[in-house]
Amino acid sequence: MKPMKLTTLAAVAAIAAPGMLWALTEADTDGDGMVSLAELQSVLPMITEEAFTQMDVNADGGLDADEIAMAQSAGLLPANEG
Repeated sequence: MKPMKLTTLAAVAAIAAPGMLWALTEADTDGDGMVSLAELQSVLPMITEEAFTQMDVNADGGLDADEIAMAQSAGLLPANEG
């Protein structure tokens, strides 16, 4: 992934979610333990398909807890609060 893309994605996440309480359990509306693009966009509407694909490291179509933690550490998703 190019550094410019990481910077852009981090900026989008920061703009989309200031002060937002976001947790895996809130986004995982079907309870399957993974967050789909549609589920993620329901809480972070500015997340693009391209950004989601970059966060979906194993390319299985969903973000698991490890992928979410990596995306949060990289600043691509807001950190869990509380």
